[in-house]
Amino acid sequence: VIILDEPTNNLGVEETHGVLRFVKEVRDAGHSVLLITHNIHHVFQVADRIVVMRRGEIVAEQTVADTDLLTVESIITGADMSALLKEARAK
Repeated sequence: VIILDEPTNNLGVEETHGVLRFVKEVRDAGHSVLLITHNIHHVFQVADRIVVMRRGEIVAEQTVADTDLLTVESIITGADMSALLKEARAK
């Protein structure tokens, strides 16, 4: 198991791509990678599963294939992001 805690924090675009490429290579080689990040887009690029924690407790766990960005954002924030998006588009 490789644990990476915010590995792309404060990196430039190229360095970030390199880290994400490394995570994919390690994952594809059959190793487990625990990626701790606040960048949800990175999660969707490299993860198989998403676990959302709040105050040290797991509040959701789903496979990437069974969810989408708005759903995960709603879980993270506690707000219905799809409703907020519809409201913003209506303005």
